Amino acid sequence: MDSKDAEYRQLFLTEAYENFEKLNNLFIELEQEPSSKSAIDHIFRIVHTLKGNSMLMGIDSISDLTHTMEDVFGALSNREIKISKELMDSLFRANDKLGALIKAFETGGKVSYLGIRTKLSVYLKNALEEKLESETIETSTIEEVATDEQVVIDESNEISFAEVVQIPVKKMDELLNLVGELVIERDRLITVFEEKGKSTLEFERLKRISSNLHYRFLNARMVQMGFLFNKFHRILRDAASSEKKEIKLFLKGTEVEIDRNVLKIISDSLIHLVRNSASHGIESEAEREREKKPKFGTVRMEARHEKDTVILTVADDGRGIDTQRIREKIVKNKMVSAEVATKLRDSEIIRYIFEPGFSSADTVTEISGRGVGMDVVKRAVESIGGQVMVDTDLGQGTSIHLVLPSSLALKGSLLFEVATQEYAIPLTYIESVEYFKKKDIHKISNGFMVDYKDQTVSVAFLKDFLDLADLSDVHNQGELNRSFNESDDEEQLSVILTTHSGRMLGLVVDKLLRQKEIIEKNLPKPLNTSKLLSGSTILGTGNVCPVIDVAAIMDMFYKSATQSE
Repeated sequence: MDSKDAEYRQLFLTEAYENFEKLNNLFIELEQEPSSKSAIDHIFRIVHTLKGNSMLMGIDSISDLTHTMEDVFGALSNREIKISKELMDSLFRANDKLGALIKAFETGGKVSYLGIRTKLSVYLKNALEEKLESETIETSTIEEVATDEQVVIDESNEISFAEVVQIPVKKMDELLNLVGELVIERDRLITVFEEKGKSTLEFERLKRISSNLHYRFLNARMVQMGFLFNKFHRILRDAASSEKKEIKLFLKGTEVEIDRNVLKIISDSLIHLVRNSASHGIESEAEREREKKPKFGTVRMEARHEKDTVILTVADDGRGIDTQRIREKIVKNKMVSAEVATKLRDSEIIRYIFEPGFSSADTVTEISGRGVGMDVVKRAVESIGGQVMVDTDLGQGTSIHLVLPSSLALKGSLLFEVATQEYAIPLTYIESVEYFKKKDIHKISNGFMVDYKDQTVSVAFLKDFLDLADLSDVHNQGELNRSFNESDDEEQLSVILTTHSGRMLGLVVDKLLRQKEIIEKNLPKPLNTSKLLSGSTILGTGNVCPVIDVAAIMDMFYKSATQSE
């Protein structure tokens, strides 16, 4: 396939996926308002466009199915047939099959579609025959209409051009990587001049231009949350139908912008959270009636900006999370002892829903009880430097908050040293930077605590984590005490107070350096297997700077503390 064919193929796929999503939303609208002429006409235009484009590309399967769908909506538009539940169910199935056919064209797979196409054709034929039997058609009226029809000719000779140019995401990512390398090279040159004692004023214009170029490319990759949120009308409809519940979806913050790559990574997580609300959260109609709640359950999806992050919330007005039931489950599954479980706070108990294999469902259904879910959500969110927070009120509902970086390309970070090696921690994880003397750190059991703003915060020396020969050794008594035992009583210790998912941990480092915006890259082999590092960046000196994975360290630390109890 030459470059032109590949480009046309990509343009077709981009437009086809966009039209597929539009059809999903329009079918939802049509189901709620069957008499909507605008929705019927809009759907007709979209399937007509898809049919034409697929014929040009030589995709017979898509053109065949869309031709049948076009016939159905032509009949609906002409009021020859009416919307029914049977027809809507078939149209939803047809659109699912259409999406599968588009995906098959992209991947080279095969999808059978003849069943749903035949079902639509038979439905249309039967509906038209019923209409013919129930009506008497007057030939004179038909002739009169035919005589009155006029052919409208567009006499305009103007050629119009769209104001938008479609660019494949792969090209955008390649350009953004090149701009990132330009920024790194700029910083290197400035560092070289500074080390030689030369003025760097001549680089000010280059810094401004390269920074503007970088931010413009980042902005070009941003998309509105509505791009993803609007897909969930259909997802929630299917989940509610499967659970035999009536649930309404409310969206807020659809205009909030976020990096497209962030959406791509967390889209499956949002699907699980919405389906989870339908299955676990919203009660049955009978149960809601007993609790004197409205017949319709509600799921709310909201996006909002907060500093350099975007917070996505999935909330329901269902039964909430029963922490006592989870406490019993984790003891039954031997995740913790009964003695430890009774000591854990409700907020700590709730965190066990993110453990692999955990499920609170007693029975396995199509969308719940399989032990696959919330741990996947947690891993996906943390893989991009995000956090998961849970608010719940028994009997009133649950809110899951995903705290995400607005962009994956540029991160504000704090640089520091441990054993002469430079490291970075993203600012989104940092609550504060404090200085303590050794005597201010209190040894409690096998751990250390400091007083910070009327609360006690656990403390660990980052060097002890990095020196572990095997991460499983973290559970061995005394492994995280080495640096504390070697430090002087009057030594001033630099402590980075990090936060993650409602928990706080102070990390003691050797030396604090400076704040800097970094471009984080994936770790090269064999470092990519390290659980303590999330990535790396290149500094102006040309040195590689690893990025600490705060989420992994905090999980490791608190699991170790729980097991030691």
